[in-house]
Amino acid sequence: MKSIFIPAQRSLALAGALCAFFLAIGVLAGCKKSGGGAASADPKVFQSASAEAKALWDEALAAQQTNGVVEAYIKFRLVRSQGGLSPDQIAAVDAQCKRINEELGAAAAKGDANAQQALVDIRNASRMRAR
Repeated sequence: MKSIFIPAQRSLALAGALCAFFLAIGVLAGCKKSGGGAASADPKVFQSASAEAKALWDEALAAQQTNGVVEAYIKFRLVRSQGGLSPDQIAAVDAQCKRINEELGAAAAKGDANAQQALVDIRNASRMRAR
């Protein structure tokens, strides 16, 4: 009689893929694409923002440049929650969230354990923030 259980390695790969898929859906829902063109990580976009939004934006960019993608993503989400952002600022934040999501998703799909853990950490942080 054949076992209905999936071998452990295949099960882990499937769980990782499902996690990445559901996180991608959650990320895209939280950092939805705005109308307008593609936004860049141009720090000048936030020169006219509130001091708090500008500081968070700068911190997120710095974290992203040092591969602190979980911290960067969380800070971008915090920037996104700030009131009074211009359409260009919203588009810039959304573009960065999308970029992080795509990069982590691609790396996780290739079996990168660090990317898989980063996706889990982002998902957990998003859950904590939603409470």
